[in-house]
Amino acid sequence: MNRIFLLLSLFLIVAVAVAYYYLGGFKKAEVKLETTAQPIFVAGRYFEGPANSEAFGDLTREAYQIRTSGKLRGTFGNIFYNDPAKASETAKVFVGLIVDDTVSQALPQGYRYRTFAGGQRVLHAQIEASYLVAPDKLYTGVKDAAKTQGLTLQNVFLERFPTSGPVEVWAAVK
Repeated sequence: MNRIFLLLSLFLIVAVAVAYYYLGGFKKAEVKLETTAQPIFVAGRYFEGPANSEAFGDLTREAYQIRTSGKLRGTFGNIFYNDPAKASETAKVFVGLIVDDTVSQALPQGYRYRTFAGGQRVLHAQIEASYLVAPDKLYTGVKDAAKTQGLTLQNVFLERFPTSGPVEVWAAVK
C-alpha cells in the first residue's frame, strides 16, 4: 500500500514538473537596459484596488473580449503605477490593449488612452513563457537587473501579453 502511494506521489511530482517546464517555468527572463524609442499607447480603463478583486478581473475580461470581438485591434497590456508584487493589497493599474496609435481606431465606450512615454530609460524584460508563470519571472528579472546595475525603479511598469511570442515588461528607471 505504501509503495502505491509512493509511486503515485512520484508520478504526480513528475507530471507537475513537466507541466511547469512546458509553461516556461524553468526559463529566465532576458533583461536589457534600453531607452524607449517612441511612446507606447494603451487604450483601456484605470483600476485602483486589490488585484484579486472581481472588478479587476472584470476589466481584464472586458479587454480580452474587446480584442477578440475586433472592436479594437491591439495586444493585451497593462500599465502598473505601483509595484505589482504589492498589487494584492492595492493595485494602481491601467488595464487594456496596447495599440499602434491614437487616431486609426475608435475607442469603445468608457475607454481612454494612456501613454508609456518614449525617450525614457527602461529595463526591458522578455520571456517565452505562458502568462501563468511569465509575470513572476519578468519582475524577478527586472528587480535583479536593477539591483545588479545600481538602478532605481520608478514603479511604473508596462506589461505586454501577445497571443504569440514573448511576454514583455518595461520598467521605468531613474
